[in-house]
Amino acid sequence: MKPRVYRLFRTETAAPPSRRTITVMVLVAAIITALAIMRVQSRHEIVRLGYQLSKVNEDVRQLREAERKLELERATLTNPARINTLAAAMGMAPAPAAAIRVVPRAQPATPIVMSEARPSTPPLRGVAQDDRVAP
Repeated sequence: MKPRVYRLFRTETAAPPSRRTITVMVLVAAIITALAIMRVQSRHEIVRLGYQLSKVNEDVRQLREAERKLELERATLTNPARINTLAAAMGMAPAPAAAIRVVPRAQPATPIVMSEARPSTPPLRGVAQDDRVAP
């Protein structure tokens, strides 16, 4: 004797399979899966770029800190009082005013333009034009 509950849900004839319905359901499932994969990829890319941005920001912060330290060191090393103290310790003295000469700034030289219209030396007899020796 079969249980009565089973008999309530069991049908005597099998339902005809609808190939079109199954195909549509498979296509919908494939589309939903593809969309889900694309969303996960985009989220992964966003997280990866966020980590990359964070690393670059940390690098910028470290470089700015190094620049600040170098500026402080430069200001310390170029302090005129410190330079005078070091120069005096090495036995240096300021130059007398009479020994200082001001040289006027030279005018920039005008560029020389070489034209290739004529060779400066006539061609040698019996020697090709390209075989000449430069003076």
